[in-house]
Amino acid sequence: MRRPIVVGVDGSAASLAAIRWAAAMAARRAAPLHLVHAIGVPVHAVPLIGSLLFDISAYRTIGESALGEGRSIVGQLGGSAGDVEVHTFLDLPSPVAALAARSAAAQLLVIGARGLDPLERVLFGSVGVGLMKRADCPVAVIPAVVETVPPSSHVPVLVGVDGSRCSAHAVGIAFDEAASRKVGLVAVTTWSGRNGAPSTARERAEALLGESLAGFTDKYPDVCVDRVVVEGRPAQRLLEAARHAQLVVLGSRGRGGIAGAALGSVSQAVLQASRVPVLIAVCR
Repeated sequence: MRRPIVVGVDGSAASLAAIRWAAAMAARRAAPLHLVHAIGVPVHAVPLIGSLLFDISAYRTIGESALGEGRSIVGQLGGSAGDVEVHTFLDLPSPVAALAARSAAAQLLVIGARGLDPLERVLFGSVGVGLMKRADCPVAVIPAVVETVPPSSHVPVLVGVDGSRCSAHAVGIAFDEAASRKVGLVAVTTWSGRNGAPSTARERAEALLGESLAGFTDKYPDVCVDRVVVEGRPAQRLLEAARHAQLVVLGSRGRGGIAGAALGSVSQAVLQASRVPVLIAVCR
């Protein structure tokens, strides 16, 4: 069976943007699209479902309405995105539990970000960060407003490289995305002269980038790669480069990541501020 692309649906503007983005991704990958609404029944209420003490019908009605709107949106999309195979699911658990459970059989989870104001992006504190810790597949986070990239566009995919195991996973995903979109790839790594001579630090960064891309350039000969080695803070430099990208791909943890940690500081900072979709390669 083809592994599906799973989208968390809650009826918000960010959720609707996530559905549109995921439908286009499903069309490119010839994959079914699963729209999932998690009712989020409180644990203490589960034994009471079906009794007069807890009426789930109102929650179910809200979920069915959101899923119906999501299916309608996919049907209205032009091109192959509007023809993808769509299935809808109404799950009882919380969004994190429901989506994490479905990630085992999925090739990608897609959720919406709340807004440009970090205070509005509470999703990262609940669903987003929780999924980075528990998901068994990559997770894409889509802002509420996504600029449409025309099919003929040459806007590249961007990947952050730091030499870690998670970064290597992200590089592979980024090459695959660039190839499927028929665009170039911008690979960014940063360096700092605080712990040594600037020239030495830059040379090490260039060597690290070359090693990280080795093998992928042979596997994806049609992907034109722009190698960027720049001084500065990783998150800041990635956000600057993201202004000219259609997708950012990052590892969930960097070289300083702790096994089992939910999300690395660089990835979290980029997620909080990015105005383009961010795809996180989840590593444990």
